Amino acid sequence: MTKPVLLLVPGAWHEPSCFSLLATYLVKHGYVVEGISLPSVNSSPPHPNFDGDVDAIASTIQKHADQGSDIVVFFHSYGGIPGSSACRGLLKSDRDARGKPGGVTHLIFCAAHAVDEGVSVMDNLGGEPLPWFNLSEDRKRSVLADEMSAELFYNDIDDDEVLAELVRNVKPQSYGAFWSKSTYAAWMDVDSTYVHCERDKAMPVGYQRRMVADGRRAVEERGAKGRMHHVTLDAGHSPFVSRPEEVGMIVRRVAGEKV
Repeated sequence: MTKPVLLLVPGAWHEPSCFSLLATYLVKHGYVVEGISLPSVNSSPPHPNFDGDVDAIASTIQKHADQGSDIVVFFHSYGGIPGSSACRGLLKSDRDARGKPGGVTHLIFCAAHAVDEGVSVMDNLGGEPLPWFNLSEDRKRSVLADEMSAELFYNDIDDDEVLAELVRNVKPQSYGAFWSKSTYAAWMDVDSTYVHCERDKAMPVGYQRRMVADGRRAVEERGAKGRMHHVTLDAGHSPFVSRPEEVGMIVRRVAGEKV
């Protein structure tokens, strides 16, 4: 089989290096893998919105699509909102209609925001930051305390040395990006798979399940063609670190392998 390109979109506070274990596993199995850096992470000055993130993701998708590749995009956490927005016009069905090769064939939401158009992270939080956001005085940047990063993102990591390295790699996040509203619900128009993380403390699994239920209802009510599948892992918010091979197997199945 011709394997799709795999693009990995991190969540807030994170750089694509967080996917190193997953990427290594997938490359070993013959995939082209690229992690995408989000400009809203560790930026100076902070970004006022998610526009830079959307552009970075869209340009990476376009690059591989123009090379004729089918593409599976993996979103984590916040990355689901700019990531889905970036897919407008870049689905394989969109490009086929314009006589162009390649494009996005499947989305994977890993404990990620899968929301309708016009919805932001902050909309889901009632317009108020969570106490652990630890905002700067000008409310433009969120810098997480080390113990909070460990508790929220990596509560299923038992190796203290590995955990310390993960926490060191958590970066400041531009708070304005959380107010940007989704401009495209790509899951309405292309198949997707949601990875539920049962031990997630950053985005409780009940919330994840509600998003899938709401998405499926929206697809049915609007007569859209996207189908949202789901799988469940006994994992925290970052299973690509704690269970990279299990996540890798999910990705390979989505990509069309019989594994």
